[in-house]
Amino acid sequence: SGFVHIGHAKAALINRMLADKYDGKMIFRFDDTNPAKEKEHFEDAIIEDMGKLGVAWDIGVTYSSDYFKEMMEFAEGMLKAGTAYCDDTDREVMKQCRWDGKATNCRENSIETNMAMWQEMKAGSAKGITTCLRAKMSIDDPNKCLRDPVMYRCNIEVPHTRTGDAWKVYPTYDFCC
Repeated sequence: SGFVHIGHAKAALINRMLADKYDGKMIFRFDDTNPAKEKEHFEDAIIEDMGKLGVAWDIGVTYSSDYFKEMMEFAEGMLKAGTAYCDDTDREVMKQCRWDGKATNCRENSIETNMAMWQEMKAGSAKGITTCLRAKMSIDDPNKCLRDPVMYRCNIEVPHTRTGDAWKVYPTYDFCC
C-alpha cells in the first residue's frame, strides 16, 4: 500500500536478482489485506515504478485476496485445533499484556467459545468488530512480535477494492505472508 519507497525498491530488486541467480520465478504480488489502505492509484504507480527500476516479473500480478478463502480455512483449522483463539480484550490492555509477556483472559477460551466469537467476527457484528484472532504461540517469547500475534481483524468500514463487501474479516500481513 502506498507509493514505492526504498524498502519496496530494495525488496523488488533483491527478489529479481535472486530469481535470476537461482533460475527461479519472480511473482509480483500486491498485499491487499487491509481495505482501508488499498487504493488502485497506488497499484498503478507501483507497477510503473517497477518498470522504471527495470524490475520485471515472471508470473503476472497476483493479490493476497486471491487466497482469502484458503487463508480463512487455515485459520479456522487452527481454531479447531486449539492453536488460535479469539480475543476481545481492550486494545490497550492487550498491547500491555503482550509487552509484559502475560496472557489475556481470552487465551484459555474453549474451542466452542472461540468458534462462536469467530462467527461474530465473520458476520461483522458489534461484538465481532471488537475481536481479533490470535495465534496461540508463546506469550513470553523474548521477541515480542512472536507473542501470540494477531492473525485476523474485522473491517466493515471500507469495502475491499477487489472483493467488495464479501468479507468482514481480513488476515494481517504477517499471517498472509
